[in-house]
Amino acid sequence: MYGGDDKPVIPNPLRQLRMYRWSGSRNRWHRILPENDNGEDAVPPSTIEFVSWNVSFDTPMVPQRMESVLRHLEKVVFKCRDGEAPEPCVVLLQEVHRHRGLEVILKDEWVREHFFVTPADSNKWHEHGLYGNVTLVERSIPVADAHILDFGLSAMQRTAVIVDIRLGAPQQDYDVILRVINTHLESLPMGNDVRPEQLTLLSKFLKGPGVRGGIVSGDMNPIGPKDATCPGTLGLRDAWRKGDKDERGFTWGAQPKTEFPAARFDKILYLPRRGYRVDEPQRIGVGLKTFSERLPGGSMWTSDHCGLWTKVHILR
Repeated sequence: MYGGDDKPVIPNPLRQLRMYRWSGSRNRWHRILPENDNGEDAVPPSTIEFVSWNVSFDTPMVPQRMESVLRHLEKVVFKCRDGEAPEPCVVLLQEVHRHRGLEVILKDEWVREHFFVTPADSNKWHEHGLYGNVTLVERSIPVADAHILDFGLSAMQRTAVIVDIRLGAPQQDYDVILRVINTHLESLPMGNDVRPEQLTLLSKFLKGPGVRGGIVSGDMNPIGPKDATCPGTLGLRDAWRKGDKDERGFTWGAQPKTEFPAARFDKILYLPRRGYRVDEPQRIGVGLKTFSERLPGGSMWTSDHCGLWTKVHILR
């Protein structure tokens, strides 16, 4: 809950999520139990690739743009050939359109073949929201648990998808649980006082019992006076180490250019604990366009955000 000596306590409902796996024999996505039916007998990986990307719900041609996102991930980011499986990875998507965007993800053959998905039903998002967050986990990674958190102070129906994954500790006979939080914090100046509260709440989940630590990532909308310092005050570390002024870290405002200056809207934050490392991220989707004869000029930006790619390593 939010709250304090001078604030009303506002509930933030936390609901159980199920991971979904595609069944070709049943021709449908079906729920799996935590750490069950992952289809792999191998030891959990100790290194995973990690992607976070706001895919933009409110520009035209949602299905075509989502298709472009998935093919860019498959062919360019993960370098898969002929539909092959990627290396162990987790993909966090924000602003997935609740109908046209989610439908493309769930019908995609590459996704069906190689990923667990949650949520697989837009009813898990806010009833009146037009978009939400979707997390994809490559199927060699066991999933221990999953939840969705509704932000009680959000006027924009924002949520966080929380997934606990099991990773292997190198040269050890035990595994560790890493918590991965996929979020989209409140937008615009009206959210300046809300975003720090939302991030404060999420940081507590990274410190929960039974987990090594974890990552909170997504579109942070850091335009307020408190946004730059808030992660550090919560004990979180930014995986990007070059600061907010370095243009190589800008993820919004350049494609297309806007009346507002380009900035680093998307971040990968993590709880700095011994035993795991998060590499400095790289941008993906820079310059990526979706092509169609129906569009003026024949193309449009696939998203108004660049995505982020990094690697996460369990060290011991």
